[in-house]
Amino acid sequence: MTITIQQHCPQWCERTHHPEDPPESRFHEQIIVDFPAVVGRRSERSEAPVGVAEELIVRRVRYFDTPQTWLIIEEAEDAARHLILSLDAAASLSAALETVTRDHS
Repeated sequence: MTITIQQHCPQWCERTHHPEDPPESRFHEQIIVDFPAVVGRRSERSEAPVGVAEELIVRRVRYFDTPQTWLIIEEAEDAARHLILSLDAAASLSAALETVTRDHS
């Protein structure tokens, strides 16, 4: 019996895999959410951020032959800029964001 790439997918994977896919395309992926946001940019730490409207994407990714799953937050138009978190770090970030947004003062 031949085992296909698709048989090894986690339940959350939304990608279609083909045996002829090049190695750089062999990963599992789920786009969890995309949303508009204001992303702050600053050239110096002492300067206030300048808000720029962006579309952000949150993806879950696991590369073949690795057990680690990553959460990636990136700009839809410029995937070169992104935040990559382990699932443990994402849980910590979620808790921190909940604390910060609990009272908006």
